[in-house]
Amino acid sequence: MLRINRVIFFGDYEVEDDAHTFFTYASARSSWQAAELSSVMVSAACQQGSAADVVFALCQNEDYATIGRLATLFWSIWHNRNDKIWNDNVRRPTQVGRAAFDHWNEWFDVHMMRSNDDHDVPFSSTDQWEKPRIGWLKCNVDASFFVGSGKTTMSACFRNNSGEFIDGLT
Repeated sequence: MLRINRVIFFGDYEVEDDAHTFFTYASARSSWQAAELSSVMVSAACQQGSAADVVFALCQNEDYATIGRLATLFWSIWHNRNDKIWNDNVRRPTQVGRAAFDHWNEWFDVHMMRSNDDHDVPFSSTDQWEKPRIGWLKCNVDASFFVGSGKTTMSACFRNNSGEFIDGLT
């Protein structure tokens, strides 16, 4: 589970955890609105339990497209939070929510076009893994959510600037 122990807000310390980051923080709520997900998120934010419990409940109660939009929104909020912490760069909550909305729609449109194409043509990608800069590691992450069983899994693979495997976790 993603957790931040302490974050500075206007000179005061406030404990911030995943539930706060995604559900109770005012900026997160503004992002929901910009992503056009307020109706889904307001009821979710009122639920008891951990953030993971709320996310699993959302996955059980929402359709595929809504779950995809939520996942994109959560990633966008988390990415913005990390960009603020590590790079002192932060976007307005409305920008975060709108970017999540746009990213999901672009992804969905591309996959809909692909599903309408001739299925006899094998998928080929021109995307290739790129090595990190010298002295850096690259972490590739993947996750899966199993709605029926209420379980999730994730894995990460770390490689150096030569492309050599350094470490991994699941």
